[in-house]
Amino acid sequence: MKRPRDTSTLDLFRDIRPEPVVPRFEEAEVRAWTRARRLSRAIARTLEDDGRSRDEIAAALSEMIDEKVTRAMLDAYASQEKPHAISATRLAGLVAVTGDARPFNALLADAGLIVVDAKYEALLKRERARELKERAEREEQAADAEWRARR
Repeated sequence: MKRPRDTSTLDLFRDIRPEPVVPRFEEAEVRAWTRARRLSRAIARTLEDDGRSRDEIAAALSEMIDEKVTRAMLDAYASQEKPHAISATRLAGLVAVTGDARPFNALLADAGLIVVDAKYEALLKRERARELKERAEREEQAADAEWRARR
């Protein structure tokens, strides 16, 4: 039988929501008919969520990539109706300027890839090493079993 919840004690962890390791848009936020339109919607959401004006973001992006980027260019990148796609250099600069990796993840979703913060690289390397170690141990055990069976 389950005990009733203690309502007189404060629950310190009730409202804690950890940040996701992989920043992503909700599917409905970037749903579109084509990858290019999905990327345009992702860019539009990133620009909206940033809090700065598009002029300010364009100036920061221009300085970051050492190329002239205007508000009109950002508007074109964010528009699903314009055939103008953002270059990889400018997309990387936009992600760096806004600190929002979700456009990369929206673009890479179909390829089965993700972008994660560099601080997690050591953890990923460790997990990959563990996987390789476990596979090597299984191969060793299989070879031992085969050796014993042939004696």
